[in-house]
Amino acid sequence: MKQAIELFVEEARGVSIRDAAAMLGLHIVGSCAEHPQPCPQCGGIDCFAFNTKKNKWNCRAGSVGGNDAIGMAAHVLDLDVKKRPELLEACAAVLGTAIPVDDGETHEERAARKERLEKRRLENAARAAAQAKDAASFREREQARARGIFEYASASWRRTAVDAYLCRRLKVGSLSGVGAGLRVRISPAETYWHGKDAFGRPADHHSGPAMIGAFEDADRQIIGCHITWIDLSNSPKFRPNLGNDEKCRVLPSKKMRGSKKHGLIPVVGNRDSRRWIVAEGIETVFAVAYSESFRADTLYAAAGDQSNLAGPANKKGRFKHPTLKRTDRNGRERAVMVPAPFPDPERLEDAFPIDGHVRECILLGEWDSEHVATAAAMARAKKRIELLLPDCLTALAWPPEGYGDFCDLVSGWRQSA
Repeated sequence: MKQAIELFVEEARGVSIRDAAAMLGLHIVGSCAEHPQPCPQCGGIDCFAFNTKKNKWNCRAGSVGGNDAIGMAAHVLDLDVKKRPELLEACAAVLGTAIPVDDGETHEERAARKERLEKRRLENAARAAAQAKDAASFREREQARARGIFEYASASWRRTAVDAYLCRRLKVGSLSGVGAGLRVRISPAETYWHGKDAFGRPADHHSGPAMIGAFEDADRQIIGCHITWIDLSNSPKFRPNLGNDEKCRVLPSKKMRGSKKHGLIPVVGNRDSRRWIVAEGIETVFAVAYSESFRADTLYAAAGDQSNLAGPANKKGRFKHPTLKRTDRNGRERAVMVPAPFPDPERLEDAFPIDGHVRECILLGEWDSEHVATAAAMARAKKRIELLLPDCLTALAWPPEGYGDFCDLVSGWRQSA
């Protein structure tokens, strides 16, 4: 019976993300590789996605993800794979079969099952090794492209679209005081790739000026880049309208290339500073830098997004959202589960890096996302820094009610306006 269960689990480990998605009833968009959609657990609009080319899945709201079908099934079905009965239930879900029971198999049947088990183990090990090699190669190529984009961009941002963009976002006449401290760059004509042309090649969807920021890892090496396309005629955000994708969703005017995980975007200042202020976005932290007259003792930096700012949550601390509900696969209404406000103690490094010399760190919150989950994520971000640097004074700062972020506050633009 033990071998039957082991074979059952190994067969489940061999199921691809695409096949598992079909078994779980997730939405698959034609022949596309990326399949974003509402998370069956956390809700949202498109915070959950799986990639059939990379064989990966992730949930940005829950700060979880992986490259195996069992883990994806466990997240979708709200199962804990550390508990054996729930692990087997997740395996059954991706295989579409029942969990094996002792049916009095013969000696010959057990021997055949043992042989199949060993064969499946070898196949899974070979597949995992090939996937890891492909993923490492892809990551290296993407990081090299990201470095190229940043290094090709110009550091001379004065009197360029970046200068005008930041002034207009903040509604100020000039950026006096920043001096040579601004770390982002300008690309006069950056290509926005989306979709494919008639020959199946990546399509040049748009080309225009863009602000480029670099993701640096703990060793201050560039591992990725953040690209913000600019359209100075399109207020109030001054970013281009790029149309919709195949699912009629508005195409984002910001993209990240290479790796963002374990990375940090220095926006203004020096990483040797003992005081850091960190936000999700470049514009938010730049607004605070401007309001502080670009303090020389401070690094103003961006994490890129909330998941890289807060890091993974401790799975044991999830709680029910006080108001949001979702309908499960059986038609029952259930409370949306919110990731814990404290981090996974074994994954404290899985977010933006903070240098050991930092003695004051202020994390900037934004109200542009769902408030309960955002507040939990920011509390988690604060606790992560406190655990990593016990001697660092860590604090959260929030914009006043009515303002989405500190950029809105400095510019005077209210959400209710």
